[in-house]
Amino acid sequence: MSRSWVIPCYQEAEALAAGLPALLALPGEQLVFVDDGSTDGTAGHLAAAAGRDPRVTVVTHPENRGVGAAMRSGFAATTGDVVVAYDADRTYPAADAERLVAAVEAGADVATASPFLAGGVVDAPWPRRVLSKGAALAYRVAVGRAARGVRTFTAGFRAYRGPLVRGLAFRSDGFASTAEILGRLLLGGARLVEVPSTLTTRTEGVSKMRVLRAMRGHAGVLARLFLLRLRGGGARADRVTRP
Repeated sequence: MSRSWVIPCYQEAEALAAGLPALLALPGEQLVFVDDGSTDGTAGHLAAAAGRDPRVTVVTHPENRGVGAAMRSGFAATTGDVVVAYDADRTYPAADAERLVAAVEAGADVATASPFLAGGVVDAPWPRRVLSKGAALAYRVAVGRAARGVRTFTAGFRAYRGPLVRGLAFRSDGFASTAEILGRLLLGGARLVEVPSTLTTRTEGVSKMRVLRAMRGHAGVLARLFLLRLRGGGARADRVTRP
């Protein structure tokens, strides 16, 4: 199955200066970088990448719109049977993508990295750990039976069946978008596999996540998913032909 990567970037010049060779070594037919209105030199690094590697597609937002909006634009630009979402700061090991992709190739609609499963490791600041665990509990309640046993809703490192995610409508532009994507897929009957992985602290640049803003974003997404559940809606996975 062909593979596309989607890598959102906002003010990631420092991370790209250190990590672009590793990103260009990612296996697959297409690398979609989304420059979400950066002003720090990110665009120059991505232009250089496009000049070095014909697999690279660069999508540019004239102004910052948020990581969710960047993923939406990135998904729309992909062509792969499997779409892997990955962060430019490389806080998850890229090698774990092989297990995520293998899960999709075996029949899952979405496979997510999870540092909270047995075998997973979390080496990140406590506010991020608390937010992730608290969000997972809240989303299990909001989504209901379809989310039973799901440990991780907020990971940005996932593999999706390409046709399903390219046709997915989600509203969140911020960090809560990852949870909204998964919640909508689960409510539509998507088959999920969680894969143990290691979450670490970024070593270049600074995190763009602000805890209070992220919590407000999650509150809005939780309300939308709960109402969607009551209406019996969701992103119907069975409307996309599985391999």
